Amino acid sequence: MIPQLPRLHAVTDDRVVARGGLAARAAELAAAAGPELAVHLRTRILGGAALLDLARAVGAALTPHGSWLVVNGRADVARAAGARAVQLGRGGLTVSEVRRVAPGLPVGRSVHDIAELRAAGAEGADFLVAGPLFATASHPGEPAAGPGLVRAAAATGLQVLAIGGLEPGDARAALEAGAWGVAAVRALWEGGEPGAAARAFLEALPAAATLPVTVNGESRLVPAGTTLRGLLAQLDLDPRAVVVEHNRRIVRRDGLESARLSAGDAVELVHFVGGG
Repeated sequence: MIPQLPRLHAVTDDRVVARGGLAARAAELAAAAGPELAVHLRTRILGGAALLDLARAVGAALTPHGSWLVVNGRADVARAAGARAVQLGRGGLTVSEVRRVAPGLPVGRSVHDIAELRAAGAEGADFLVAGPLFATASHPGEPAAGPGLVRAAAATGLQVLAIGGLEPGDARAALEAGAWGVAAVRALWEGGEPGAAARAFLEALPAAATLPVTVNGESRLVPAGTTLRGLLAQLDLDPRAVVVEHNRRIVRRDGLESARLSAGDAVELVHFVGGG
């Protein structure tokens, strides 16, 4: 199981990188958010050596605060720079290829629709970045996916980050749709005070991104927004072969996706194994 991801993810783009001074701005974010922050280094304007130099500089700025460095698309740079994860977009490397280059690093996959969500699941991605939740200048002309995509992604049981046009006031709505955390570009990088922007996001997020539940008598933490179907996915159980009792009520298979877990819930699972 991969470690719990930070709740706030600051994603760069070419414009953010081209402005320069990225390590200093990342340090401001990290000083405000500490271990709750991950910086995603995403750019197409730097070659391998320059990207590695920048990744190492940003990583050095983040490490004293316990913040994560995530490198997008370049598993070799991520491994050499000591990044905590690799994030993959459309095209490029597959999850399995990243694991060969950077074994042990969590691998995320960006998903923009249900087809990409299914593909990410088939690849075995460790976490998902789902969006755009709202219309955003980063993807001009691309319609917003809305909360439905986040809910579908959360139903997989993976940690999900909502992205796309988010401001601090949107953070709670994203988590209510099932997201584990939120990711932003302009709202975190383009204001005059990155630290203040990070604090505004964190203040809008619930205090806990996990919920304590009991599964077959054992305590377990699940991501906020997890559904019963998502719980079965986490446990690698086929819904067709399990009877699910939620708080002493049997839940039909067609109700598993809409039944969302709350703190203190009790779930009993009876798994049937075929034979003959």
